[in-house]
Amino acid sequence: MKATYENFFASCPTCGSENIFNRASDLRDLDLIVDRQVNCRRPECRQPFYLSGDVVSPAYEMLIFDCYELLERKHYAYCILNLAQAYEVFFAQYLRVELLYKPFACDPEKDINLLNELMNRLYAKTEKLTFEPMRNLFLRLVLQRRRPASLHEAEDDINLLPCTPGPPPDDDIAGARLFNNRRIPQVLFRLKACKVAALRNQVVHKSAYRPTLDEVNDALRETREVLFVLPRDLGAQTDDLNWYMRRAGSRDASGV
Repeated sequence: MKATYENFFASCPTCGSENIFNRASDLRDLDLIVDRQVNCRRPECRQPFYLSGDVVSPAYEMLIFDCYELLERKHYAYCILNLAQAYEVFFAQYLRVELLYKPFACDPEKDINLLNELMNRLYAKTEKLTFEPMRNLFLRLVLQRRRPASLHEAEDDINLLPCTPGPPPDDDIAGARLFNNRRIPQVLFRLKACKVAALRNQVVHKSAYRPTLDEVNDALRETREVLFVLPRDLGAQTDDLNWYMRRAGSRDASGV
């Protein structure tokens, strides 16, 4: 069995045929798959068996892991698309974590209706931002290191988010002494200079650029060195609200 961001691959234990189950269309379940009973998709078989061994990684990591299968099949253009999307998925996740999940976990009121309202407001503020503005917004939020202690404080921060954020000056990154971890500014510099967005634009626009293996390997290595470091160093490695509530010593969100 093998799990990817979109699909679950499994060999039928009865007939041995390979089955591909799409999470959204076939399984209709985007959560972690644990001992899920399915039927072989081969019409001559249709015998039941169980899916297990799903991947617990966040979406941005799964998009990166999917690149290795794409590399084997020499789908280099799709690798670039995945890598650029992995960055964008993480930027959006970081905003949710810092402006919604952590403030909600610390907020004694635990107003779930306000949380949902702010979730929609944050999405509306960022839905039209492309890669570079989202990266700029992420970098500025990291460098500000402002931690709203409640949803009401977070609401003010969300309302003040710039519509067209520019990149922070290099001096601001170099002088970021707020971090105990010295490698964070170094990784932020790499992120600010990364070229995957420009390469993605070449692939998807009119020129339909076909990247080389060397270009893909360079982009994959750079993406791993950024996205396998920053999320954990910044304490934003998961998109699970309950994870942040447990760390804050709060009740599970389902019990709010």
